[in-house]
Amino acid sequence: MTSSVRTEASADADTHTGLSCDPALLVLRRTDGRVQLGWGPDTGRVIVPPEGLDEFDVRTVLHLLDGRHTDVELVETAVERGADPAGVRLLLDDLVATGIVRGPARPRTRVAPEPAQRIRIYGDGPLADALCTQLSLRDTKWFRAGRYTGDERLQEDLACVVLADIQVPDPLVVRDLMRHRVPHLAVRTRDGRGIVGPFVVPGRTSCLRCADLTRTDLDPSWPLLAAQLWDRPAHAERATVLATAAVALGELDAILAGSVSPAVADHTVEIDLSSYRLSRRRWFCHPDCECAG
Repeated sequence: MTSSVRTEASADADTHTGLSCDPALLVLRRTDGRVQLGWGPDTGRVIVPPEGLDEFDVRTVLHLLDGRHTDVELVETAVERGADPAGVRLLLDDLVATGIVRGPARPRTRVAPEPAQRIRIYGDGPLADALCTQLSLRDTKWFRAGRYTGDERLQEDLACVVLADIQVPDPLVVRDLMRHRVPHLAVRTRDGRGIVGPFVVPGRTSCLRCADLTRTDLDPSWPLLAAQLWDRPAHAERATVLATAAVALGELDAILAGSVSPAVADHTVEIDLSSYRLSRRRWFCHPDCECAG
């Protein structure tokens, strides 16, 4: 088994204690003296300076919304730069009311056990390669193993085990992950399309066996088909592999951040680049499964 380790982040976004605005939204000037935040037709917002403020003051306030300033500190800093305090407070109230600005981060219920910052990846194909390449650039501890042998210790502090490049997961690893209550995420390709999910939290969501039982209800030949798919490599274009890995990384980010409901909990996301479409499928707990999801 090979492994690679990165140190954990010393701090994350949840340590910010002040007001914040999405840093992806650029602050832009308009010809009419108003300020625009973002430029997409669905994401851009035009901000009218309240009484007492001009375009420069609004841009000053927006640039201060980095999560590192409390509302009191933000007003004081803006006033030091020439802004009217009443106007700044009114602007902040409007931005919070419209959802442009978020308040201080609050403790959230995590879906994975604390400290929950370790990821183990099983897989020896292109998806595992792509995931490891990106994880190596992040402040996350991760370990890679080609195949599950049953000899590894499934640590209780694993945030997630990723089953990559495996069309049909090994029943042994699925059984042990459920037994040790380790959250896990399936990432694979099927018929040239990418599939991410479901993300399984034992005891709280549907599991991979639930999905198998559901497939069997829909097609009695599924167990025979699954037996033929086990341990067979999948094939997909490089672009599909990278797109699938990108979706999986987004979900891993949400899981590590403590998201209460990642998009692929009880769901799979299918990436079809031939039609430029992402589709999401719901998987329910199966009544004949013992997972107690």
